[in-house]
Amino acid sequence: MQKTANGELIEKPGTQRGILDSMHAQRNFALRRYYPSAQLAAHIEHYWIVTWDLRGAPAYTAEVLPHPSVNVAFTRDRGWVTGVTTGKYTYDLEGEGIVLGIQFRPGAFRPFLGRPVSTITDQTLPAGEVFPIATEDFRRALLEQSSDEAIVGAGEALLVDRLPAPDAHIGLINDIVALVRDDRSLSQVSTVAERFGLPERTLQHLFSSYVGVGLKWVIRRYRVMEAAELAEAGTAPKWTALAHDLGYSDQAHFTNDFTRIVGRAPSEHARYAARD
Repeated sequence: MQKTANGELIEKPGTQRGILDSMHAQRNFALRRYYPSAQLAAHIEHYWIVTWDLRGAPAYTAEVLPHPSVNVAFTRDRGWVTGVTTGKYTYDLEGEGIVLGIQFRPGAFRPFLGRPVSTITDQTLPAGEVFPIATEDFRRALLEQSSDEAIVGAGEALLVDRLPAPDAHIGLINDIVALVRDDRSLSQVSTVAERFGLPERTLQHLFSSYVGVGLKWVIRRYRVMEAAELAEAGTAPKWTALAHDLGYSDQAHFTNDFTRIVGRAPSEHARYAARD
């Protein structure tokens, strides 16, 4: 985990992109993200810690559009690996609690898993199947720590215990993902393949094996994430123009994608996020 010169844990600044209903989410739970150490930076995007205290308040269902990444998470009751979730991920919060999560870089879980990541897409498996030291005793000790620094440090130890050899494919995949995330003009796999000088078939096989989903899915996921963020911004976008800007051929295709993934049409989601 990265620290300042004074030895303090460095918190990663983050957007709310991917967290649906973000205004209400912030009222119901706290999310903190931390950078990994240099030793793990090639594999780990960040650690995340979620805490909540809803005692005496209604339960809350958190809704997330996951990034194209595998996550490993621990509560006091269990530890689990979540493959890339192609739909919306929900998590019910009630009472009080804490979760430590480890978000891997796209493709970076492949060496830990030892098989194509597509085999766990839309699935979960016990953390102990991949990390043998993730026992009940480990989990209990992890979340009894008194500080985020101690919790993240225990998470790092779990990963260092299984640290794989360097894999050049991971760097390539992350370069590709960063490009399609940040450049909304890229809407076709063929364009990305040409940009990186790779055959489309090679690119598709690489993403299936390492990321768990195809590159086309990654492109669409980031476009829907951006649209959801804009829908919650408080000023209703011009949906037809936005659909075009995001690379869709027409508004109908955009609306269908958004509704299928989020569970609400764009305008409906904007109203939902603006409720009291």
